[in-house]
Amino acid sequence: MVNMRIIVPTLSNILTGFLAVLIVATPREYIKGFVAYKLGDTTPKQAGRLSLNPFVHLDPLGTISFILFEFGWTRSVPIRYWKLKNKKKDLLKISLIGPAVSFILFFLCGLIASHLPEEDFWWFLMVKAAKYNLTYALFSLFPIPPLDGSRILASLLPDRYMEWLVKYEVYGVLFMIALLVLWIIPLVMNPFVRFIDGFVWMIVR
Repeated sequence: MVNMRIIVPTLSNILTGFLAVLIVATPREYIKGFVAYKLGDTTPKQAGRLSLNPFVHLDPLGTISFILFEFGWTRSVPIRYWKLKNKKKDLLKISLIGPAVSFILFFLCGLIASHLPEEDFWWFLMVKAAKYNLTYALFSLFPIPPLDGSRILASLLPDRYMEWLVKYEVYGVLFMIALLVLWIIPLVMNPFVRFIDGFVWMIVR
């Protein structure tokens, strides 16, 4: 039996977890939308995603998953790849930006935490934000719609397969819910989360 770790949903854990998700979601999704817009796709702007309002970037189930399991996902920025100047190359750029931003935020949050008093509220917040960013950077590379990994895969496939994958991306959220309910995603991510937990503690202390 796999020993699954679930974070006890105390008020402190919920508050710091939720604030950490805001740190994860806002820069990542805003930058992805901005780059897509600059590359010719106006969809993120039309959908209201070129915003620093964190609540437009949150996925409710993904946020709960972050707080309980220390991994999750945000609301994917809508991309109409056929509007991009160079659809495959630009889709790949946009898809790689998300994980790259999360890796950068991981190092920044870890650096800030290392200069804060341990056990302080802001220290706990920065540690969680570092963990969430690193787990999301890795998790988002999974080729599961609507994660960035599925778009990376789509950009590398022949056109007919790319169109098929993007077409069914809309059902990706339902697929994610099913994998979460069936406990498949938590089981797969559990060893990654445990490794990342130890790695982050090594950095911030």
